[in-house]
Amino acid sequence: MIREHKKKDNKEVVKLLEHYVLRRGVCSVSGSIYDTAWVSMVSKYVNGRTVWLFSESFECICSLQSESGGWEGGGPVDEIVNTLASLLAMKRHLKVDDPIPDEDLPQRITSATDFLAQKLSELDPCVTDDAAFEVLIPSMLDLLEIEGVQLRFDDWDRLREQNQRRMAKINFSALYENPQSILHSLESFIGLVDFDRLGQYLKDGAMMGSPASTAAYLMNASRWDEAAEGYLKEAVENGRRIADGMVTTVFPMSTFEFAWVLRPWFPS
Repeated sequence: MIREHKKKDNKEVVKLLEHYVLRRGVCSVSGSIYDTAWVSMVSKYVNGRTVWLFSESFECICSLQSESGGWEGGGPVDEIVNTLASLLAMKRHLKVDDPIPDEDLPQRITSATDFLAQKLSELDPCVTDDAAFEVLIPSMLDLLEIEGVQLRFDDWDRLREQNQRRMAKINFSALYENPQSILHSLESFIGLVDFDRLGQYLKDGAMMGSPASTAAYLMNASRWDEAAEGYLKEAVENGRRIADGMVTTVFPMSTFEFAWVLRPWFPS
């Protein structure tokens, strides 16, 4: 029995090694609509025009929009966060692209907006103690307002109060001296932090192994970072096993992958 288990583990190790990239390692976690949407918004100014670096990521999120208008799956908060990020990506592409990359884009935006209005009206801030609810959602709503999408719901004011209490606990000044967990979600703090002072925390171009956070850094720092661009390219390449343009919520995570396969086995 133990011998059979070891044989199975050996096969899994070989499989991981086949996909192992010396500098980046390996990552076989599931795809993330939210991170993919953020990566799809990364653009570069080349020869007088805006060029989207990861157009396949934008095509990916468009293809996964459900008939309801949103990006379903997971809990209610997950659906809202995924749809907020995807809607923001669509608005930004619609504003920049000429001609429109997808002739159905205006209708997709309307459907996504309607989906969000419905889902937000169903959430109760009193029973939702979730950082994504209190931080990600308000910040995404602010970014959408800049793009001309204003979403209001019954508990808007209450959500804002919760957001202000949560944000008041964050010492942004200390962030520039020592790394903090919020580095994994920098996209939530656009306009609140100085991205130029955060480059010191990049490791091989990645911000805490988060494609979304790295994309936010690349879009908001005053100087372009080639290493960060390279990291996102490798994150997209890793996600091709799931779908063209897809990325995972964290990349890479090789230590966990190998540790899980080689974990001690105890017979039941």
